[in-house]
Amino acid sequence: MKNILNNYIYLSLFLALSLVISSCSEDDFGSDASKVVPLVSGISGEAVAYLGDTYTYTLNPIRGGSEYIWEITGADMQPVAGRPDQIDITFTQFTQPVSLSVYELASNGLTSEVVSMNITVFGTPCNWTLDMQDSWGDGWNGASVTFTFEGINLGDYTISGASGSQTVPVPDGGDVTISFNSGDYDEEVTYQIYDPEGTLVFSDGPNPTIGDAYTATNACPN
Repeated sequence: MKNILNNYIYLSLFLALSLVISSCSEDDFGSDASKVVPLVSGISGEAVAYLGDTYTYTLNPIRGGSEYIWEITGADMQPVAGRPDQIDITFTQFTQPVSLSVYELASNGLTSEVVSMNITVFGTPCNWTLDMQDSWGDGWNGASVTFTFEGINLGDYTISGASGSQTVPVPDGGDVTISFNSGDYDEEVTYQIYDPEGTLVFSDGPNPTIGDAYTATNACPN
């Protein structure tokens, strides 16, 4: 009698567990596709490019089974094989700015909001030269020279010894501004600026002018 009762209990538990599994299969797993909420949270990649550059852009997150619809204006776009979350972009036009966008099309037909980013494209750069000197020989002690192109900082340059030279790529077809940032001993500081053709276009120091010191339109030699 005791064995029969135990068997009855085991059978009841088995049937109850089967019903739970069946219920989960029907209510949860079978309807997963309809519960998918499409989402693209952002695009990662270079925000500044030069004509002729090719960069890869990646969205996040990615969901298997979904399609990702990419669109771009002002550049050429190519898919990356086996990577629906990535796209290769070649910048072939001097268009400001290039606009890149993407959205998710889920397997249930729902779509996410469109996520976009702008990419600033510059003309092919040419090199300016910055020569720097410190009369005491111990560097600029916090001073520096900044190159800015159309409001975008291209770099801050300084030296740690008696002299130094820096090559600065500057995009074609826009205004370059050179400014001096003061340090502890500006009376020791001198510097010279040479354009892409090697012509001395500006020099200053000791005690260089603080702030914007020189502005010109950069026209790269052919």
